[in-house]
Amino acid sequence: MRTLVIGGAGQDGVLISAQLLERGADVISVSRRPSPLSAAESKIADISEEGVAADLCERYKPDAVYYLAAYHRSSEIVDPDPAEDLCGCLDVNAVAFSKVLGSVSKHCPKARVVYASSCRIFGLGDGHLLQGSEPRAPICAYGISKVAGMGAGDLFRREHGLFVSSAILFNHESELRTSNFVSKKLARAAVRAKQDRDTFVEVGSLDAVADWGSARDYCRAMIAMAEADVPGDFIVASGQLRTVAEFAEECFKCVGLDWRRHVKEKSGVLHGNVWRLRGDSGALTKATGWKPKFSFPEMVRDLVTRTEAQASDGKGPADFHSYL
Repeated sequence: MRTLVIGGAGQDGVLISAQLLERGADVISVSRRPSPLSAAESKIADISEEGVAADLCERYKPDAVYYLAAYHRSSEIVDPDPAEDLCGCLDVNAVAFSKVLGSVSKHCPKARVVYASSCRIFGLGDGHLLQGSEPRAPICAYGISKVAGMGAGDLFRREHGLFVSSAILFNHESELRTSNFVSKKLARAAVRAKQDRDTFVEVGSLDAVADWGSARDYCRAMIAMAEADVPGDFIVASGQLRTVAEFAEECFKCVGLDWRRHVKEKSGVLHGNVWRLRGDSGALTKATGWKPKFSFPEMVRDLVTRTEAQASDGKGPADFHSYL
């Protein structure tokens, strides 16, 4: 099987590439930087540039396409330029994806396409379980663009007969997160505190909540969607809300320390939007049999353990087995 992983150098791209390589697939990683996986073919390209999607689909004629490329920012970044944020999100998350769908339809219409969407399509949420049939009511640029991307997928599925599924991903973490994400920030602080007990880290609201799961689990879910009998839009979530304080507690528990001695809430934090998005993966489980392997504590322990190992890892191409 030949697979295009668009956004192949990002967190989900690397993990899903590793899982596909384990299955014996030929993986072409499409990104603006090389894949760290030595067994994947790296195609350096900007998917939003004119002609790139058509060239990829005509040249490789893939059996499956995972669209994981995304323009987004960490919730830790405040006051982005609103026009730049929205245009950037729409360009990558919707317009470029639409060009990929058009190219698949023309050059490899039997390919199965999976689009990485986001829980932000539902707006703030109120803590009730979301099952996927709720109205899409985004309040941020990222959510707006993901609704548009899903709309494009639905159009090509309905009107052009393509196999297109959207994975409505809730928060999912691994050591491949960048340091501006609170999950990685806390994991790195725990690793440092193991050696330096004076280490402390500042975060936003400790009371902020998220439905957190393992990125490795969620990549397995996207592969299951591509292999399902019929396409659809599926929520991928743990179904549980956890606070940032709970995440910090689990991180520091992994190194035998009290998180309260090392984690501080930033002074003068403005508590704006209160996200309470919680998802139900029941439809996905029914359709594919997928279930998460990692509990919340297991996911955090895996994150901290692998973050610690990162410090001693080399920078060269890696064996995909190290990312499984």
